[in-house]
Amino acid sequence: MIFATLMSGRRLRAAAAVAVAATALLADAPAEARDLTIAVQKLPDVLEPAMENSNVHARVIYSFFETLVKTDYRDGGRLKPGLATAWEIESPRSIVFTLREGVTFHNGEEMTAEDVAWAFGPERLNKQAEGTGGRGAVVVRPFLGGIQSAEVLDRYRLRITMAEDDALILQRFANYPAQIGSKAGFDAAGSWTEWAKKPVGTGPYAVAQFEFGERLVLRPFADYWGGSKAAAGEVTFVVVPEIATRIAGLRSGQFDIITEVGPDHIVELERADGVGVVGGPILNLRGLIYDSAGDGNPLADPRIRQALNLAIDRQAIVDSLYSGKTEVPRGWQMDVFGDMYLADRPKSEYDLAQAKALLQEAGYDGEEIVYRSQQGYYTNQGQTAQILVSMWKQAGLNVRLDMVENWDQIYEDTPDRGIFDGSFTAFYPDPVGQIWRRFGPNGSWAQRGIYELDETFVELGRELQSNPDVQARREVFAQMLDAFKANPHGTPLHALTQFYGVRDDVEWSPYPVQYMNLTNAELSFVE
Repeated sequence: MIFATLMSGRRLRAAAAVAVAATALLADAPAEARDLTIAVQKLPDVLEPAMENSNVHARVIYSFFETLVKTDYRDGGRLKPGLATAWEIESPRSIVFTLREGVTFHNGEEMTAEDVAWAFGPERLNKQAEGTGGRGAVVVRPFLGGIQSAEVLDRYRLRITMAEDDALILQRFANYPAQIGSKAGFDAAGSWTEWAKKPVGTGPYAVAQFEFGERLVLRPFADYWGGSKAAAGEVTFVVVPEIATRIAGLRSGQFDIITEVGPDHIVELERADGVGVVGGPILNLRGLIYDSAGDGNPLADPRIRQALNLAIDRQAIVDSLYSGKTEVPRGWQMDVFGDMYLADRPKSEYDLAQAKALLQEAGYDGEEIVYRSQQGYYTNQGQTAQILVSMWKQAGLNVRLDMVENWDQIYEDTPDRGIFDGSFTAFYPDPVGQIWRRFGPNGSWAQRGIYELDETFVELGRELQSNPDVQARREVFAQMLDAFKANPHGTPLHALTQFYGVRDDVEWSPYPVQYMNLTNAELSFVE
């Protein structure tokens, strides 16, 4: 199974009283617990789940936020009780949750159904609130936009009702962005901006400090309800953009863990004294998105986009940049989909001759296509971009690579925007959580008008989302993949990897996801 982890080496109310109580609940580190410093290439802009969906956001939020249902990545992704102890699916549109009693938020307040109803209500999920720029609603819509109401039944029970039948009515509450925050904490913050800097959750760690673009400090939560406790005395995520600097800091002992280690650095780190490497492919596909909107845009012709796809030798990228440590997927899917995984689907084709023929048929005469990328948000991002441009050139495609610094520049709505990078996390073990979430009508790219949706694809996606019958859904999914191949708005490249450099005195086994579990279930220190 390609997503198994590869291991090498070792392994606030406004009242002042509440604010004081919250501070007191940050545990002093046990005498034996040591601090942990993690060097990352980037931190999220905000800490509120409903306001950002990114790899760097997912990395940190699960340490201080939790969900009603837990996804156990050490047990095949099985769903288990989390902040809810039980649930009853009343219909494809209605589910009742029974909450765990005695769960305390980081501000000292007990979690009740009122908090959960707020977490899934319009004030948090849909309101165009101050400080969000309206982006909160856009970010959440593909995940929880189907919620019609969250009704409190009693202190520890509530009913959530969807506007339409939902085949994933339980899975939606087991992962991002279904994290539960404190309503009293939100009210005490006074604004979305302040809340997003220091939100109040129930996790094993609480946010102690957040400096935009520089660092995030977490401290153990003394009254955490769960069995797995914070393993470190204090965790500091510090931004170090350059991989060479991260590696040097790891080797010198300045950092305990570093992120975004490329396969070309694995041998170097394994041979160095006092450090090693852990990680591997994660439940995420690395890919591209095509902007086909606008008059005179060469990408408006699906044949040009088909040619872009056919000109990519994905296996060569995997072999040259990843030393074969990841895989080319069978289209927009992963084997984690289980019964919904179509194992007989072919991998994305590489056919240079067919790509050239399509360009000739489309009358392409060398119009420039701009590809915007970044140097190191993803592992080997810059190198991959350069290889892609070279491959497209062999097919006769005139693609200009523009290296930019951030996602705002990537998304800047100018006439020359043509191709940009993306990733596709399998938040749910189902195609609804990947191809439909990302490319469907509620996806951020469709909402931005980056492409015009194909009616057939949309009809099929709605059927996939609502029909509970597995065999019928498999057939619909296959048709969706065919429709997307004919009119592609992007392409998968390979399973995204996440390798970490780790000091030898840190015993840590990463999950096959972006989230870094820093509890004593996965993290310990060697004396």
